[in-house]
Amino acid sequence: MSKREQSWPNFENYETKRYFALKRIMITGASSGIGRACAFWFLNQGARVALVGRDKFTLDEIGEQFPHQAVTVQCDFAIDMNQYDLVASVVEALGGLDILINSAGLIFENDLESTFPQDHDYLIDINLRSVFHITSMCAPFLMKSVGCIVNLSAEWGNRPQQGMTSYCMTKAGIDMFTKCLALELAPVRVNAVAPGLTKTNLFNYLNMEKSDQNWIYKRVSDTTPLKRVAVPDEIAKAVVFLCSKNASKITGQILRVDGGRHLTSSLFTHWDSSATMSNKIFPVPEVNIIEGSGRRKDMPRRRIDVKAMLEKSRWYTDMADAHVKIQADYIREEFDFDPIEQQDEEDKTD
Repeated sequence: MSKREQSWPNFENYETKRYFALKRIMITGASSGIGRACAFWFLNQGARVALVGRDKFTLDEIGEQFPHQAVTVQCDFAIDMNQYDLVASVVEALGGLDILINSAGLIFENDLESTFPQDHDYLIDINLRSVFHITSMCAPFLMKSVGCIVNLSAEWGNRPQQGMTSYCMTKAGIDMFTKCLALELAPVRVNAVAPGLTKTNLFNYLNMEKSDQNWIYKRVSDTTPLKRVAVPDEIAKAVVFLCSKNASKITGQILRVDGGRHLTSSLFTHWDSSATMSNKIFPVPEVNIIEGSGRRKDMPRRRIDVKAMLEKSRWYTDMADAHVKIQADYIREEFDFDPIEQQDEEDKTD
């Protein structure tokens, strides 16, 4: 028995094996977690799969087990041009596209007051913006093949969670994106899978110790009707189902695979790891920020200590470390005049 057969189920008896034979599939986030599980499911059923992710070593490791079926592509989804090159390369290598699985994503804990704006933007870029762009570029090929799309959402896309504001926003966006595309791209079927807590490497983004991860798994298991958290293979089965002929009449749906946890009240305790979430970013003193004011004469005007305010917050960050997408927003032009003093002069002449 080969190493592959020892580590993964045998799919010879599955009826869907013939259906997926030679299907052309692209899976983002294929180097770990749910995306990796999906990759093995489809590859074992004879599909031709483009494995896309950041960990090229793991992608190549999977590809070596399926040398005639797998194409591996390393991609940073935060860079727009990478996404254009990715779709062009995949379509050329596979000769078209039948199925798109948007599984790439990341997570970190944050709240409104303590979040660096570039980290919020980066989460939006990976979890939502890249999904929009990649799907839009794949859409013509999926329309031609009358294929299907499955997006990976999450339990928290429909369930608010304290300390996960940005992440919840991205997954709620994925849910609505899925429903809108189901209308827009029909007869291409578009669905999403919303897992509950799953044993993947996402906790690594939170700098969380293994013992703390196990505590959370137990806490969530205790508040889930099925009394356990999922493993990636269970979520992958739902993805495969939505891509199969057995789901030929299903579109615009968010399939919850959470062990029934959405039926219960939220008892998940917020884990404060945002302080160590991003060590590369540090607040720095403010320079050259100009404060403006309104024109109404009855509006009391006072000078705000912007420097002190920003130093207490985490909103003004070192330009060298700021996310490239918003660096331009942090470039402060030097003015030859004080806009407040100029406004005062204008008010006197009115």
